[in-house]
Order: sequence, then structure tokens, then C-alpha cells
Amino acid sequence: MRAAIGTVSLTGAAMGFLSACGTGGYGSGEDDAEAERVYCVDEQDQVVDEELCEEAERSGGYVGGIPYFFLLGGFGGNRYAVGQTIPQQYTGAANRVNPADTSARSRAGLPGSGRVSSGSRISGGIGSGRVGSGSVGS
Repeated sequence: MRAAIGTVSLTGAAMGFLSACGTGGYGSGEDDAEAERVYCVDEQDQVVDEELCEEAERSGGYVGGIPYFFLLGGFGGNRYAVGQTIPQQYTGAANRVNPADTSARSRAGLPGSGRVSSGSRISGGIGSGRVGSGSVGS
């Protein structure tokens, strides 16, 4: 009888531990409000075509004298399309990364170079260099 109680207790403890660790990930039903996403934005936090960030990567972060950034954050679970401005309530807590700064990109969990699709979900955590499936091109 004692062995059965010990096994049940251990199983319950393990499940509680895994739940607390937040093992949920992409496709596991994780709340989108907590998911980190990346957008290519201009200095007014308007979402722009990701090609502008790709071009800014090659030219020190600017295209035609205008700075472009990768903006990483939760954004309240909202998704934004090209032309939409991300509200200040979300941009204040977001991480802004110069596309030309390979070290900052890597620290933020983005590939060190190449295209990153706007709206991509960041997976693997800070510094993993991984972005959600199908989001990185060259």
C-alpha cells in the first residue's frame, strides 16, 4: 500500500513541477497573450515590410535616412499587419533591436543575420537564435 501512495504522490509532484515550469510551447495551447513576436517597424512603431529591416541590416539600420527596427514583445496577444501602428502601451515594454547589430539580434533570440518575418513567434527563449517555424529566410 505504501508504494502505491508514493507513486501517486511522485506523479502529482512531477506534474505540478512541469506545469510551474511553463513547458507549454508552440502548438500546445499556450496563451498567445504571453507569446513573444517580432515586427519590423519604423521610428513611429508602424509595421513595415520586412524587406526594409533586411535592407537596413546591410546599411547600418537605416534606409533612406530612416531608422528601422525589430520590435520584440508580447503585444497583448494582438497581431499587426503592415501599415498598422503598434500602440504605445505595448511598445514601452518591447525590446527594440537594430537589424544591423548581429550581437543584439542573437541576444534577443533572432538569427544573427537574414530576413525575419514580421509577426513571427519567437521560440526557444532569449539567446537561442531561433524564430518560429518558417520565419527565417535569406
